[in-house]
Amino acid sequence: MTPSFPKIIWQTHNHKEEWLPENLKQVKATWINLNPGWDYRYVDQVQRDQRVSHYPEIYEVYKYQLPIPQADIWRYIVTYEEGGCYADMDSVCIKPLDFMLQGIYGDPEMIVVPKKKDYGNNCNFITKAKSPIMESVVNQIKQDTSYLSIFVDTVYDHENVSKLFDAASHSLEYKKQVLPNNLMINYYGENIKYTDFLEQKGLSLTI
Repeated sequence: MTPSFPKIIWQTHNHKEEWLPENLKQVKATWINLNPGWDYRYVDQVQRDQRVSHYPEIYEVYKYQLPIPQADIWRYIVTYEEGGCYADMDSVCIKPLDFMLQGIYGDPEMIVVPKKKDYGNNCNFITKAKSPIMESVVNQIKQDTSYLSIFVDTVYDHENVSKLFDAASHSLEYKKQVLPNNLMINYYGENIKYTDFLEQKGLSLTI
């Protein structure tokens, strides 16, 4: 049985959506183009602040942080409340989420990227709403400022988490340059160039 998750994709950056640099607009478009049945939600810094302010204890920690740890805190809160897929703005979608989910068995609370050299990450993951695992992460933030460590230590050792998230390519290069034209995607088992996929579907490189 294919696991069921809220069909929401979350991404965030400090810019308002219409002011995103061209390369990040192209990154954003990969998530929209490859996942037409999902609700894409971009959140800017002001909107992040508003969401986290609903948690006064956490906001007292959050408001003194730099933008990256602020984004960490926000992603835990928003995915705990509503569930769905979180993807960094330098994570390019290379496989439809629905296709990825077909290869996962059981009914996990979360799906995360496999560890590399014993190091987990929070760049791309998908979770159910109100997951007890994410509730634990959110509660721990009130007492601790090691946001990434909390996520990794809590999530990666949990028996109800699958380490099979393979729908994204995460690289800092996408913050610096235009999405390369030779990007390959896996569209329901067919490995094709992303630009060829866009042409076949009549889709845009930038949304």
